Amino acid sequence: LVLTLIAAICAALIASVNLLTSSIIEKNNLAKIEALNKEIFAEYDGEKSQTYTEGFTSEYISQKVEVCNSNGDFLGYIYTVGGSNSYGEIVLLVGITEDLKLKATKFVTNGQSFSSEAETHLNTQYNPDMTIEDILDMDLSNSDVTAGATYAAKLIRSLVSAAFDDAKGGASNGTRS
Repeated sequence: LVLTLIAAICAALIASVNLLTSSIIEKNNLAKIEALNKEIFAEYDGEKSQTYTEGFTSEYISQKVEVCNSNGDFLGYIYTVGGSNSYGEIVLLVGITEDLKLKATKFVTNGQSFSSEAETHLNTQYNPDMTIEDILDMDLSNSDVTAGATYAAKLIRSLVSAAFDDAKGGASNGTRS
């Protein structure tokens, strides 16, 4: 009976702390995404840009931002893409210019067992101005570790490819939020 009472009090305390901190955590996550968006497109203006959250060509895509600058000029897209394999979850922001070239990629979440290899792969292999053809032609057999790192490299390529495939469809894809 005493242990049940202690467990109930602890559960109530945890729920209360979660209730108090969840809005702060969400606000911090949104600020992190905004900062990463500005790293991808320095001219990014969140007020002028449009965000879409459904109706995409791939289940990997959870959000698309049509990036505009402060004048309202269209610059490209930033996709939030995510997926997982047996080595963990990856969530990326993928910036694509209006002429369908890679602007930049940034990790939001890198939950891979081989996270440092996955980060090295993303930072060294995905360069600005790459096209979808460059990405699909990439040799993934030379990953540092031929286990988890290879799977992470394949997952990253699938995520970036999904963003490019959707971007080819233009602004008509997705539902604005």
